[in-house]
Amino acid sequence: MDDAARPGSEYRFLEFRYEPERRWLVGPAGEVRLKPLSDRLLRCLLDAPGAVLSRERLIDTVWTRREVNDEVLSRAIAELRSVLGDDARTPRFVETLSKGGYRWIAPVARVDAPSTGATDATPFNRTGRLFAALGATVLIALGVWQLVQRGRDDVHDPAKLAMRLLGARPLAADPKLEYDARFDGPDRVVYVRSAPDSAASELVLIDATSLAERVLWQDAASLRDPAPSPDGREVAVTRREAQTCELWSVALVDLRRTRLGDCEPSVAGGLEWVDGGNALIYTGAAVDAAHAPGLVLLDRRDGTHRVLTSPDIAEGAHVDPRLSSDGAKLVYESRRDGEAQLWETDWPASKQRAALLARPEPVNGHAFEPDRDALWVAGDLTLYRALNRVRVGHEPELIGGRGAVSIDLARDGSAVWSEANYDADLWLRAKDGAWTAIARSTGYESQPEFSPDGTRIAFVSNRNGTEAVFVYDRSDDSVRALPLDPKARWVRPSWSARDGSMMLTAYVDRRTRLFRYRLDDDAPKRIAGIEDGGFAAIELADRLIYMSGNGTGRGALMQMRDGADVAEDVGLGTITAFRASNDWLVWRNEGSTSLHAAPWPALKPVREIAAGGEGEDFALTDDVVHYVADRALWSLRLPDGEPQRIDGEHLPNGNGPTLGASKDGAIAVVTLVSVGMDLMLARPRRND
Repeated sequence: MDDAARPGSEYRFLEFRYEPERRWLVGPAGEVRLKPLSDRLLRCLLDAPGAVLSRERLIDTVWTRREVNDEVLSRAIAELRSVLGDDARTPRFVETLSKGGYRWIAPVARVDAPSTGATDATPFNRTGRLFAALGATVLIALGVWQLVQRGRDDVHDPAKLAMRLLGARPLAADPKLEYDARFDGPDRVVYVRSAPDSAASELVLIDATSLAERVLWQDAASLRDPAPSPDGREVAVTRREAQTCELWSVALVDLRRTRLGDCEPSVAGGLEWVDGGNALIYTGAAVDAAHAPGLVLLDRRDGTHRVLTSPDIAEGAHVDPRLSSDGAKLVYESRRDGEAQLWETDWPASKQRAALLARPEPVNGHAFEPDRDALWVAGDLTLYRALNRVRVGHEPELIGGRGAVSIDLARDGSAVWSEANYDADLWLRAKDGAWTAIARSTGYESQPEFSPDGTRIAFVSNRNGTEAVFVYDRSDDSVRALPLDPKARWVRPSWSARDGSMMLTAYVDRRTRLFRYRLDDDAPKRIAGIEDGGFAAIELADRLIYMSGNGTGRGALMQMRDGADVAEDVGLGTITAFRASNDWLVWRNEGSTSLHAAPWPALKPVREIAAGGEGEDFALTDDVVHYVADRALWSLRLPDGEPQRIDGEHLPNGNGPTLGASKDGAIAVVTLVSVGMDLMLARPRRND
């Protein structure tokens, strides 16, 4: 990279424009700000077009640390290809050379901004140039420019903590899933690892400097939620099987295990030591049928268990207690249906509590900043799953750490989290035909919906970063991204029964809104008369129907009839999913494993379909329902047809809508290809 771009210059290649000073990539899918690693990798390739770059050279140039292996590089190349929409099998940009490395093959032009006349007598070396290019935009890129406080040089400055994510590196290189990491002092991390297809697990202690590992416990059951004691002598952990949850302690000196009691098996709880290590907080069984599981205190000195909280069923189970470094505050989650509210209370009195979020959100973990009141929260609080900073009375602030599903912070400012990656493909099967992959990337493809004439399939993918809508054309096998605002998440496409437009749901300012999108004008327009919080709209010949609930996965089914000014509740209670045609409605009620089908407009009689699930793996076309049951794909003609099994090698799985069907008998399914979960570590710099 000896001929690196000067400040203000940009690269142009095929349909893309890349501005390295801002890490800004502009292409058919809109504008994307590259992650720091993808930015450095792209710069390295663009500065040597046509040259073969060995894997060793790329690792040496792109990564600021040497603890990187070929697998990490391969994942980084795959992520860059995903952003560019490149295919490793038929590449347009990055070519893979067997045992040779990689080569940039697209034509590149560099356009320099007019010179200001300023000069710099000191040339940058390679590493200096990389950090100079990143330095000007790092605060904006991480979403923490608000946090900079002038005149401070504090090791716990939130902005400095966030900037350390730029130097994050994989902590462990095992191909298994790695999760539930907690610090045992600043230099050791305890975590759990397991294979994706097995309940067997290992409790592991790793030295963050030497990367030396020690396996503390191997078990056929699922070990979860490790919590090192304050004195560093033991680790508390939960051991879970199908119907049981047990509390255990593992002594680090001789690995002796001690059973401490029972925990609640229906929820993943989390553990926290309090009272100087003399007591342990965990999630215990509900006190009665009117309450959800709550927090319980185990006193190690006398073995007694004391109930701390008894949440109502509607609030959800209390899980994941975390104590502030001064021991004065306790934060925990109330979790229900995959979403959680964060509660902060004084400790140990617990007389008052305050909600930290405006509404329940998908939260995966939280940890106190060292010596501060703020929290780092792993969850989907902004546009996607990442690390966010949360304070009482403030909106969540995005920090970084895309894909984070856990978080822990050490007293010296080190951060460790699990970074999850999900890869799902979209497969098409024509009636009585073979299966064909129509959407494959290193991202997550989902929510397939056929157009009324069956010639096109709309689907959602996060291949370009946040979720966006793509359209596959069956006539020429082309795929194009809709030019939608990249600042929003776009989900739940459905085709209107009246014209060629689509109904789309957008997450805007942490609220869902419904839009109409016409392919001929490329401009989504807000659907009038629908309040914020509407979700997953379907337009029929005489009405628009949608879910309330702001995308929480449950809500009332609403309808806006033609000529009406106000939407009305259809009257089905709380539902978790629905599909509709002009003649039929199919839905799933909260807590039900069956599907229900009824004709419009009477919505009775109701037929119950034994689908045996809780997700959205079903589709409706006119009067034919497709669904999954007993590990097979079935179709059923309403109102009284018998289930017919559909032979096929692909079954829909994953999250959200995973099955689509057309009138000509074609079906599209989402199949989960792989799940990855790696530990990431960010350490403080010595001069902090």
